[in-house]
Amino acid sequence: MHMYSQLARDSMKWLMEPVAVAFAVVVVLAMIILLGGVYLRTTQPEPTPTPTPWETMAVTEIPTPEPTPLPETAPPTPEVTTPAPAPTQRGTYAESAIPIRDPKIYNAPDYTTFYNPKGRVFPTIFHRSYNMDFQYEAIYAEVNNPPFIIDFSVAPESSSPIQSFFIITVRDNTTKKVISQDGFFRTYSAESPKRLYFSFPGKFHVDLYGGFTNVDLTLRAPV
Repeated sequence: MHMYSQLARDSMKWLMEPVAVAFAVVVVLAMIILLGGVYLRTTQPEPTPTPTPWETMAVTEIPTPEPTPLPETAPPTPEVTTPAPAPTQRGTYAESAIPIRDPKIYNAPDYTTFYNPKGRVFPTIFHRSYNMDFQYEAIYAEVNNPPFIIDFSVAPESSSPIQSFFIITVRDNTTKKVISQDGFFRTYSAESPKRLYFSFPGKFHVDLYGGFTNVDLTLRAPV
């Protein structure tokens, strides 16, 4: 019995020694593998990561637009308004005007005086001869200093007071009121020449109307 036990122990010892040796070999191999892996990881460079396509695309730099300088604006120049020149007075004068077509006979104040060529002669501001053939004529006279004198002479083409006639009507140019009226034939005398004398200044509208007569008209006033 004792002998059997001794054999068993010897057998077990024989069996365990190879196992222990194999185990030791496995352990040594495992350590070599582990140490070799660590060495390789520490000595080899890390791989460079492969960039993705969007990382390799070139980036186009968008230029920053330079600010456009604003044009320099000068302060507005104040507008200078030049006052209109004051109207200059023409003084005493007379000129042709648009007639008032009115053949009516008025009972107007009488400013008729006898024509006296020896009296004081004032400057002529208008003179014209008319061949009156049933047309209307007119003169505008502006008199600053009196008197205002109208001299007219009439030469009839007929001895009939119905056929040959002449009417002169003087109005205030502002109000168009009849100031005076005279003439030749019709309701007026056949005297010639005649004179209308106004001792006050004003703006006068002188209308002429007649038929079959030749009229010589002169307007006078101080200038």
